[in-house]
Amino acid sequence: MRILWVITAFFLWVPLWAQQSDFENIDFWRADYIATQQQGEGLHLLPILVHELTAALPTDVEKFRAIYYWVCHNIKGNYHLMRKNRNTLRALENDSLALASWNRTIQKEVFNTLRTSNETLCTGYAYLLKEMAALAGIRAVIIHGTGTWDQSSSRARNKSMHSWNAVQLNGKWYLCDATWSSGYIDMETRLFRFDYDDRFFLMDPETFRETHEPDDVVWQLIPITK
Repeated sequence: MRILWVITAFFLWVPLWAQQSDFENIDFWRADYIATQQQGEGLHLLPILVHELTAALPTDVEKFRAIYYWVCHNIKGNYHLMRKNRNTLRALENDSLALASWNRTIQKEVFNTLRTSNETLCTGYAYLLKEMAALAGIRAVIIHGTGTWDQSSSRARNKSMHSWNAVQLNGKWYLCDATWSSGYIDMETRLFRFDYDDRFFLMDPETFRETHEPDDVVWQLIPITK
């Protein structure tokens, strides 16, 4: 069993329809290889890590790919942190003041756990990807919303609060979810298992919205028809 892990008006002029096929002429092998050479590195010297990942790559999409691939192969999902956050959010969903206070509290714990043990939940994945992209001169933002995942064909869909990223490449915005790309929690052992899923790297918006519902509909990146 698996558990997978603003701003509107300014972006209306940006070409929205974008997907991984825009880069079908680029072989990401080199970016992925460079990322594997930094396997096991910590986050205490993040600018140096980003430099090592991106300096030899010629395009922004390859640089972002190396960052994304590294994050998805080195950052683990933390079951206990995820469960505590999920249960608290459900308990406080009708108390906006308490919910805001909890969000501030959990953010501190999320970032501390990320920095000290390379473990996190979806917010930490999205935050780290945004910060590493910025260090490489690439703009990325964190998208908050709801994630819905079919755990199996025989089970009900699992729906919960979730965070992911949009990244700007060549003047267009693209969607990605490092949490769901990285792996899953083995519910028998409560341990994280790396199991890279490339589908969520620059997935086309129409497919992405089948499992991701952003709080701001603009971040579906699909032209709104009247």
